[in-house]
Amino acid sequence: MSDVVTLKTATATKWWVQIRGRAFGPYSIEQMATFLSEGRVRPTTMVSDTGKDNWTEARRVMALRGLRKPAAANDTEDAANVFVHAEIFSGSWMAFMAALESMGFVCDLGPGLWLVRTRYTSGVIRNTLSQTLERGDRFVVIDATRDRLAWFNLGPEVDVRIGKVWNGPLRTEATNDAR
Repeated sequence: MSDVVTLKTATATKWWVQIRGRAFGPYSIEQMATFLSEGRVRPTTMVSDTGKDNWTEARRVMALRGLRKPAAANDTEDAANVFVHAEIFSGSWMAFMAALESMGFVCDLGPGLWLVRTRYTSGVIRNTLSQTLERGDRFVVIDATRDRLAWFNLGPEVDVRIGKVWNGPLRTEATNDAR
């Protein structure tokens, strides 16, 4: 028996992705390639060419095989210094650490804080690590080299506050006249 599935449309132009029982899409094949590259779609992610039925693991769909996957470059100029801070309350600690260590050289800086020398982006790291965690766990990824930030499960209020500061104007210092 083959492990490859043939969907209704041999060359589907639109794809849906199922995350925690919810369907998202439609996405183009180019978007799916990006999602695979970023780690948002993994080989075990359920996908469909209809969005309603015919769900199967991405690794079993011939059209999705061979699309881009995260690949580390050999250039040191592509390497980055990334800080990861996590609060893990579930039993996911070992899976989280295994995923983190697969991303590059890891230096433990303190409880829940690591420095990672990696070629992956903060988004790829976030997407990879988030696959290992459960409800209530959270983390932030700060790419000190590329000036990028990614986070997981901090909540919508924190999302807004981060956006205001991260992309906001610099605060002007008070002058003697204003005091």
